[in-house]
Amino acid sequence: MNPPRGDADARRAAILDAALRVFGQYGFRRTSMDDIAREAGIGKGTIYLSFGSKDEVFRGLSEALIQRMLDGASAAARMSGGTADRLAGMSAAWFGTYVETIWRSPHAAELMDAKHRLVAGLVAESSGRYRQLVRDVVVAGVASGELDLEAAGLTADVAAELLIAGARGLESSASAPDEYLRYLDALVRVMVAGLTASFRRPGSAADETG
Repeated sequence: MNPPRGDADARRAAILDAALRVFGQYGFRRTSMDDIAREAGIGKGTIYLSFGSKDEVFRGLSEALIQRMLDGASAAARMSGGTADRLAGMSAAWFGTYVETIWRSPHAAELMDAKHRLVAGLVAESSGRYRQLVRDVVVAGVASGELDLEAAGLTADVAAELLIAGARGLESSASAPDEYLRYLDALVRVMVAGLTASFRRPGSAADETG
């Protein structure tokens, strides 16, 4: 007889929580299903009720993390306030959550390699959804008159791509997650400030009449 659905969900969540700790401690290659079971305080056979292999556990962990990142970014996109606040919150939820999770582990490079090998399609699909969220917030900023992309010679797609590419590039510049989060916030606010409709650019009509 199968356990109640709530029990199955709780068991899956407990396994994923344990897997996150074990993968972080040992890396992907050294981690075994026995390690995950021991960390979760269950028998190895119980894991197979939810996951068929270590690869499936890793995929499940990746799916849960990506969903948390998307949920956080979506919530930030709906916040009240200006475009800079919304985009900064989205960057923290998307990039910051990922970096804080991965950088805790001394095996970060190996875990990233496993991610690219096992969940490349999921990463590409979710990245596209995040890019659309950023674009939508930029478009809303233009529609409200807060942003002026035309004066900068940008489209909403290009502006979104610049924000995302800049956030990725900052990963190699920061030495710790909290520093990375500060850099992310500064990047967003500097770029949005440069795109505000009230910003005076050299040669603009506002500059000439000011």
